[in-house]
Amino acid sequence: MHSLWSDGRDTIEAMVVSAIGLRYEYIAITDHSPSSAASRNLTIDGVARQAEEIANLGATYPQVAVLHGCEVDILEDGSLDFPDVLLERFDIVLASLHESHGQDPLTLLRRYERAMRHPLVSLITHPTNRLFPYRPGYDLDYDRLFQLAAETGTILEIDGSPSHIDLDAPLAKRAVRAGVTLSIDSDCHVAARLGRQMHLGVVTARRGWVETGQVLNTRPLAQVRARIAAKRTGKSG
Repeated sequence: MHSLWSDGRDTIEAMVVSAIGLRYEYIAITDHSPSSAASRNLTIDGVARQAEEIANLGATYPQVAVLHGCEVDILEDGSLDFPDVLLERFDIVLASLHESHGQDPLTLLRRYERAMRHPLVSLITHPTNRLFPYRPGYDLDYDRLFQLAAETGTILEIDGSPSHIDLDAPLAKRAVRAGVTLSIDSDCHVAARLGRQMHLGVVTARRGWVETGQVLNTRPLAQVRARIAAKRTGKSG
């Protein structure tokens, strides 16, 4: 989810309070990196200050664990928008494509592959990058994308935002058949919408016959952390 540190409309605290109302065990704050086309972005200088805010909120609201993450852009050459020395400080790193740079599907797939082979990248967000009603999404070889995700131990997202619904149900079904672990995420920018967007993500997964064991964030926090650590140490995939 996103906060006022990038293009969200609420504070991290508002997101935390909403999550407590939904009885969540944990959440992840994953604001956008500097090269994102979002209206605001998390800066390099802001990372430490955001981490301090999250730590303070953890002391105030011990009912829910707050992971400090980021949604880092995959740049034109497949590199990441934050340096590794900074990415190592996050609890979880999401990587995303937000525009194509006019590149062909094979080049876009290579950008995804480079990001997925990066040990600090835990998850690829909204893989088709479709945006209702303006953008249909990338024309990629998704079976190859799913093969790469399974091979590298990279999670793929089912995005519950109504403007994305990405992966959609048919692609989610193909992904789990390929051995991919999914994450059902709200991509929430407004605290009051958290429950609705998570519900939409769950409904999308059910329509794709995705089962509980194939979803990362149905698991306890300790298992989520272990999965992230396994990729960072080269023990997943």
